[in-house]
Amino acid sequence: MGIVRTLTPVVLLGAALIVARPSLAGSPSVSDRVVAGEVQKHGALLVAGDHGATYELKGGAIVEFSSGAEFAFQPSLKLKLRKPTDPDTVTRSVRLSRGSAEVTIPEGRTDTAVMLRAPSKMAAVAKEGKAAFDVSGDRTSSISRQGEMLVGVGTDWKPLRGGLARTLSPEDPSALPRAILAPPSVTADRPLTVVSGDGTAGFTASWSAIKDADHYEAALVRLGTDKQEVLVRQSAAAPVAAFAALGAGMYGVTVSPVDKHGVRGNASTPVVVRILGIDVPEGARADGGVIVLGRNQRVGLRGATGLEMSFGSSPMFNPAPSTVGLAHNEPTLIRLRVPGTTEEARLQLAPDLLQARVTIGPRAARWPNDRVTIVVELSDAGGRSIPEDATVDADVTVNLAPVDVKWTRKGHTLRAELPPGTGTGAGPWVVRAEVKDKRGMLIGRDFLEVATRSAQRFSTAMR
Repeated sequence: MGIVRTLTPVVLLGAALIVARPSLAGSPSVSDRVVAGEVQKHGALLVAGDHGATYELKGGAIVEFSSGAEFAFQPSLKLKLRKPTDPDTVTRSVRLSRGSAEVTIPEGRTDTAVMLRAPSKMAAVAKEGKAAFDVSGDRTSSISRQGEMLVGVGTDWKPLRGGLARTLSPEDPSALPRAILAPPSVTADRPLTVVSGDGTAGFTASWSAIKDADHYEAALVRLGTDKQEVLVRQSAAAPVAAFAALGAGMYGVTVSPVDKHGVRGNASTPVVVRILGIDVPEGARADGGVIVLGRNQRVGLRGATGLEMSFGSSPMFNPAPSTVGLAHNEPTLIRLRVPGTTEEARLQLAPDLLQARVTIGPRAARWPNDRVTIVVELSDAGGRSIPEDATVDADVTVNLAPVDVKWTRKGHTLRAELPPGTGTGAGPWVVRAEVKDKRGMLIGRDFLEVATRSAQRFSTAMR
């Protein structure tokens, strides 16, 4: 519904002159937009989705509805919320049937406000700072988190300063003001975790117990995105909550204590948890916690935004890049941490020193009498184990002409034979074997000159 421009004043409450006309259930203004979560329409009501719904209203106010909250936008009002000589404040009106709504009025905005109504006799006007409104069964609560709001019970409107709440219920028909619960101090047991590939990780958040808290609500959001939607909400009786199966990224956890009236206290300062994803390039391998890389290969870092990185034992930290590699093709220690902390995650990189010992024999072979055997023994110069599926390319030539041979493998030893007469022409023949790793790097070679049978006899006669 649009803004009502010609209205009739009906009541003056201290510094607040409320001006209105009979309101009807309406829909959001065309300038209102959902910036997070989702909303479904059920008849005359709007219902927030599983992750709630956040509106940016015309005028700049932000309203966050809880999961499953039922509400309806009503015609806007013009209210005298400050001095009688001040301009009217355009006020968006919302009727909340069930659930809660958190309202934020941008700092310095005195030309916008939000009125929240309940099926009960309680209503409230958020005119500055942060406020909340909660409807649950026969209880309705108004919460002033920061700045002053106006709360009405029937026709009795009074200001409610920041840090206080009022709950209208059968046991408290006057809705006496009380202090809202203070936020707890929250820590995470694993603020920085490293996972490989598409792996996931988890952590446990714990916090200080708050006096008079009936239970706690913990909320997990993904940080570093345009829409910081709540991914998980947990209700906990004890001051601890566990979160699992989280992919690479940066997350924030806030905890709010909830009193016996169902009023949620102020949320804690977010504790930030980072899960760093390691992408090992094709052809590299992991060996006992060490990532073995070929020359010029780099490891991808997902979720490294905002982290610091250092090499070896250096005390100097710089912003972490998106990829890291070997320093001068030597073993390299990568240390990562959250700025301002000392806990580190470490990556040990090592060069791939796969080598091949190639032997061709017998060394006095002659054709067409002898069979020539080629043996390739794989090893790692760094003393690391070699995967059973490690592959190499072995090329065999006779007088530079490629020869197709059949290789057999046992463990890390490859063997092939060249039958007599493999070489063409009169001879002698030079047999060469070159072994390359999967990246095409030469890791071993040998050659053998094979004499002819007549040349061998001539050589023997000369002796």
